[in-house]
Amino acid sequence: MKIKTEDNFTLDAIYNEVERSNKGVILAHGMTVSKEDEGIFVRAETKLNEAGFNTIRFDFRAHGSSEGDSVKDFTVSGELKDLKAVFNFFEEEGINQIGLAGASFGGSISALYSGKYPNKVDVLFLANPVLSYKKCFLSPTTSWGQENFKNVFGKIEQQGFIEVGSRDFKMGEKLFEEMKSYQPCKELRKYQDPLFIVHGDRDSKVAYQDVVDCFNDLPNERKELKTIEGSGHGFHGEPHETKVVDLITNFFKKILV
Repeated sequence: MKIKTEDNFTLDAIYNEVERSNKGVILAHGMTVSKEDEGIFVRAETKLNEAGFNTIRFDFRAHGSSEGDSVKDFTVSGELKDLKAVFNFFEEEGINQIGLAGASFGGSISALYSGKYPNKVDVLFLANPVLSYKKCFLSPTTSWGQENFKNVFGKIEQQGFIEVGSRDFKMGEKLFEEMKSYQPCKELRKYQDPLFIVHGDRDSKVAYQDVVDCFNDLPNERKELKTIEGSGHGFHGEPHETKVVDLITNFFKKILV
């Protein structure tokens, strides 16, 4: 199905409706990938539907099958508009108990959205989330970050974009300029409803310790952090992926009742 944003982008989405249910979970993928590439969400979707939850997986603008050019249209503010449009769709469908699950860069957008609209998000799950744009991109601390984003504005000045990953995904200057103004961890401090964060201690893209430091700084009394020992970014491979899929499903089943 298609969802229109307030600034006129068309997003591609998969909406699984459960009859007579007013509970739903929104699944927000990471950067450079699509709704089909977050294995933990693809697998959790079926389990959540079986447990009585409506679900929606969607492609952010300039990703997957949604509209947009990644160099000029992939921005923090743009992805926030995308997530807002998906929330509006759920509300129009009569779904008024809404959980949000965000992975990686989608985790940063989910954190920002939950801090900005805390009354919209009843339950929040973050999987290997980017909670510091500075440490991940602007002044990267990981080897992956330094390889791809060191002297990011100098690289953009030379070639007009940053290119990342096996699919040669391109990102433009506006994205990184916006990162200077957004602080996901600080914004997340405004969110006081149930929060679950899961992270691998071998993550080479989003530093595990950065997420631990952010978690410890959150005043939320309903927060929980689960470490997936031995797992890298994305929880690929077993038993890591199955562990996270079960954590997602059980968290929403327990809290969103």
